[in-house]
Amino acid sequence: MSAPPILLLHAFPLDARMWDAQVSVLEQAGYDSLAPNLPGREPDNDLANWAGRVLQLLPGDFIPVGCSMGGYLIFELWRQASARIPAAVFIDSRAGADTPDVREGRDETIRILGEDGFDAFWKPQEPKLFGPEALSDVVERARAIAAEQPITNLVATLQALGSRPDSRETASLLNVPALVIVGENDALTPPSEAEELAELLPIAQLVRLPGAGHLTPLEQPVRISEELIVFLSHAAPTTLDSGERS
Repeated sequence: MSAPPILLLHAFPLDARMWDAQVSVLEQAGYDSLAPNLPGREPDNDLANWAGRVLQLLPGDFIPVGCSMGGYLIFELWRQASARIPAAVFIDSRAGADTPDVREGRDETIRILGEDGFDAFWKPQEPKLFGPEALSDVVERARAIAAEQPITNLVATLQALGSRPDSRETASLLNVPALVIVGENDALTPPSEAEELAELLPIAQLVRLPGAGHLTPLEQPVRISEELIVFLSHAAPTTLDSGERS
């Protein structure tokens, strides 16, 4: 019996290309993967709608791997289809909803996008997204991907993130093997948030990545891929893991 596909859910303000390194490694290890672009062709500001569309792409069980907002979407997927999720991975994410201050900040970011455009939006984001050891070409690649996102998509995403529900109760009910990964220098979802999430999840392990910021799949792709494969080899082994290697 083959392992369920891996659903890779990207962070804001990027798209599925942030997972390019992991897709290759997963394929070599015998895992199929799907990495949709969020929020999709018809952007709206409701994570429940996003989850409904994503579920239509997958006919059966799947293992979601979410970075930042991708982790928030995992909770919504669980609320809608828990029986189809045998394991989950949360990267640089949290279970709690936005505080009033954070929502106010998102509203200001929406204003900047609408009035001043992408460059004014990106400048304050960059130091929040990356750790001090991030390579310049990694930062530039992320910027290039973000710059290609329609402003309407970015705005809809910010609205969806700001209005998402608190998912701490959902986390406490997510009774499948879970992996929580966080960059030690993550300024947006710091290690304390990852610790809370790992404590809430009934079956979880926590991995900290020294020197990494908020976008660890880009900053430390080899380490993220290694952690994924180790976790998946126990949570959802493939035929390759079972010894049927050619």
